[in-house]
Amino acid sequence: MKSIYQFTKFRSSTYNQSLPYLEQTKFDPKNQTAILMLNLGGPNSYQEISPFLVRFFEDTTVIRIPFGLGPYIARLRGPAKINKQYEKIGGFSPLFKWTMVQGILMSKPQGSGFLPAFRYGLPLQEDAIEYAFEKTEGRIQKFLLFSQYPQYSCSTGGNAIRNAIELLQKYKTIQPKLEVSVIDSWHKNKFYISAMATLLNNKIKAQNLDPKDTLILFTAHSLPADFVWDGEKYPYYIYESCQLVIDNLKNMGVSITFDLSYQSKVGLNKWLRPATHHALSQYIRNSKFKNILISPMGFTSDHLETLYELDIQLMEDLKKDIESSKKNVIRGDSLNDHPQFIAALSDLVTQGLGNKKCSSKRERCVDCKFEQCDIVNKHEL
Repeated sequence: MKSIYQFTKFRSSTYNQSLPYLEQTKFDPKNQTAILMLNLGGPNSYQEISPFLVRFFEDTTVIRIPFGLGPYIARLRGPAKINKQYEKIGGFSPLFKWTMVQGILMSKPQGSGFLPAFRYGLPLQEDAIEYAFEKTEGRIQKFLLFSQYPQYSCSTGGNAIRNAIELLQKYKTIQPKLEVSVIDSWHKNKFYISAMATLLNNKIKAQNLDPKDTLILFTAHSLPADFVWDGEKYPYYIYESCQLVIDNLKNMGVSITFDLSYQSKVGLNKWLRPATHHALSQYIRNSKFKNILISPMGFTSDHLETLYELDIQLMEDLKKDIESSKKNVIRGDSLNDHPQFIAALSDLVTQGLGNKKCSSKRERCVDCKFEQCDIVNKHEL
């Protein structure tokens, strides 16, 4: 047995806060592989909202706020705005709950276990990694970094992977033969696409919608436009997933029109367009379609962006237009625990654990502004 100090010397100040969440996984001390389910995370209570926002806004690789003003804006924005939003969806983000459900349901080879590992919400990545080492007394041999973002972006999945790799490198002194594998993009996974198409087909049938009179409006998380100008490929991956879902629907006998929009813009800079609010408004006022089916693309689980931004804010803002036009606006279901989505996660884990070493070697964007992006290419794992 290695000295306990070898583990605890890496403990972060948030470790004890993350611990109750990590213990819910019942991670087996005999496990030799930890599957880290990487995601943004969210506040699990009112008390976690402000720390969550501060961590998020101080990350300049995601939110490019000048002069170090990010954390100050976060402290002001939480009480003034975000607290009220979370209050309307129950006071917390359900992202941890859904990650637990998905981790439990997905197939995992013997000797491996999953851990939620979030970038900004509890349990944090650094605490999940530390927990795996402490729980196994240093016997952990492999980490699978499993991005929960199907469409790769350097600001989301790439950000989470870079951070996890940087954290894991210091543990080489404890486990010199530590192996790391990566699942960083899966926007064309057949089970994922099938799950999306099945949910939409089920909704069309349940609502008795005529495909000829219906538009599917996909909505994805937006990005600052300058990310794309620098060479970010995210919007192309999003569009490719949308097209594959539509093709899948056609194979089910449903030929339908679609469009793509973006939501969740933060700050004053230009972000990807059209904004979902604007696109929906235009289709309500000016289109021939009687039914508009809004489908979250890239959001695999319900959280603030679906439960508040789409279900509450969007519907309240456009209520008069919807009523006056007599259009039927419906929100499609999120993947959450859909069986085909769980099959996608299981399929990806099987593939990911087959990789012998870190496999996320990516060329940096042509005009990349961040040296951190080279971490995936210049590490020793």
